[in-house]
Amino acid sequence: MSALKTVTFSPRPPAPRIEVSIGDGLLDSDYLPELCRTSKRRIALIADAALAKTIGEKLKKRLSASLFIFDGGEPSKTRETKHRLEDELLKERFGRDTLLIALGGGVATDLVGFLASTYMRGVPLILIPTTLLAMVDASIGGKTGLDTSFGKNQIGTFYHPTAIIIDTAVLATLPQKEWLNGLAEILKYGLIGDASLWKFCEEHAAHWQKPDILSHLIQSSISAKMKVVEDDPEEKELRRILNFGHTVGHALEQISRYQIPHGAAVAMGTQAESYLSHLLGYLSENELKTILRLYKNFEFPVCLPKAFTAKQFFASMDLDKKSKGGQPRFVLIDRIGHALPFDGAYCRPISTSDFNALATWMELTHD
Repeated sequence: MSALKTVTFSPRPPAPRIEVSIGDGLLDSDYLPELCRTSKRRIALIADAALAKTIGEKLKKRLSASLFIFDGGEPSKTRETKHRLEDELLKERFGRDTLLIALGGGVATDLVGFLASTYMRGVPLILIPTTLLAMVDASIGGKTGLDTSFGKNQIGTFYHPTAIIIDTAVLATLPQKEWLNGLAEILKYGLIGDASLWKFCEEHAAHWQKPDILSHLIQSSISAKMKVVEDDPEEKELRRILNFGHTVGHALEQISRYQIPHGAAVAMGTQAESYLSHLLGYLSENELKTILRLYKNFEFPVCLPKAFTAKQFFASMDLDKKSKGGQPRFVLIDRIGHALPFDGAYCRPISTSDFNALATWMELTHD
């Protein structure tokens, strides 16, 4: 195993101090078994079905845990899945002495995190993210949530895990599209608050998946998000900047019925909201071109298939968490590495004409 790296962050009280451990081969070490032994709790491991027969079964034996399984993918991030898992736990007589462990990608961390926050009015939680997206984003910050027919992450809580275990060895089996899902969030961190991270991505674009470069990207992204979460754990002000690209991105996911993966949607969203920042006079044309060039180098898409209309697109935004009075608000930037504060709101509404210009740029309006 490579050297274990441990970082901690402490959001404002009453959120707990959280330990994030990063290492290659970490799940094969004694770190997690010892953590579980120290807790002196009954272990319930909840795993994405794609991982249950491999990593899940292995951890079940090593931790003397009970294994519960759900189908992976965004369609499982529902109240129905949570309800079924809760009933299975209750049937097996899991009580307040339970320790829940989530194994999987962002769906697992969101779903099991929400379950942990409400089961027996809250039980301890350990997250084991297995995708790059979950490692750099979904597992960090304490957000949990489920999707509804009205939109993404409409129901959820803020609930922090006691520990997050990141084993970079599990990334070796990911398909390329899953790598890109995570990269989309890494690039976002560079745009909203870390110009050096963006520059590092530019300089290492051709070899960004090499272990040493990837390790730097993961640690830098986690640190970038931690800084924001520590200051604003419940997204009342500054934390809204983490939603850069997500007003558009979540809308794209919803109207495509989640056929567009989260990372691709966020990549389209960050490009669109960078264009919007330029359209409104905040971001220079040269900076916009620089941004779009890097996304093009990584072969991220820009626009949506012609089957979708601007009307559908706009309607799907009205339940965005930043919306006010049914009017969507957008996080905007004035340069690479800096999100605009807007008197502490960190987002602002736009006019119908500006939205139409944005939709046209994305080729969402058609004859």
